[in-house]
Amino acid sequence: MPGHVQADDAWGTVISLCFTVRHWWSALCEELDLTPSQAMALKSLDRPQPTSTLAEVLACDASNITGIVDKLESRGLITRRGADHDRRVKILCVTELGRSLRDRLIGRLREPPAALAALPLDRKTWLTATLRKVIGELSDPTAVQDQRGQLAGSINHGKTTP
Repeated sequence: MPGHVQADDAWGTVISLCFTVRHWWSALCEELDLTPSQAMALKSLDRPQPTSTLAEVLACDASNITGIVDKLESRGLITRRGADHDRRVKILCVTELGRSLRDRLIGRLREPPAALAALPLDRKTWLTATLRKVIGELSDPTAVQDQRGQLAGSINHGKTTP
């Protein structure tokens, strides 16, 4: 029946939202002439930081950051400079041009889609609180470990137990 939600539909719906947002994100990046990785890097550079920190934030190998940084630097969006304490460490800094593009990007990220903007305040409040709770759980490494442990404990010689 329309509007009826089954108990196991919630997670599938969240996953669908994530994939839908991924397509929206790619289109936004293309509009700003950035790859999704370049946009994430630019968005993350709210203050000067070492290349290694950016790699951690983007959850990728430092060798992958080089290509992203090279492209951003060639467009005049960021600069690299040696750290005062160790010239081998490269500090990434956003230029004025990069700051302007980053501000446009962040501005667009803050624009909710029409369907969300149209929701009554009480529904937005509930949705926000619920999603923050889920995000908090997924961000907690101990909760993820506990969940993995529960899954491993429920498997008995290739068969799951009720």
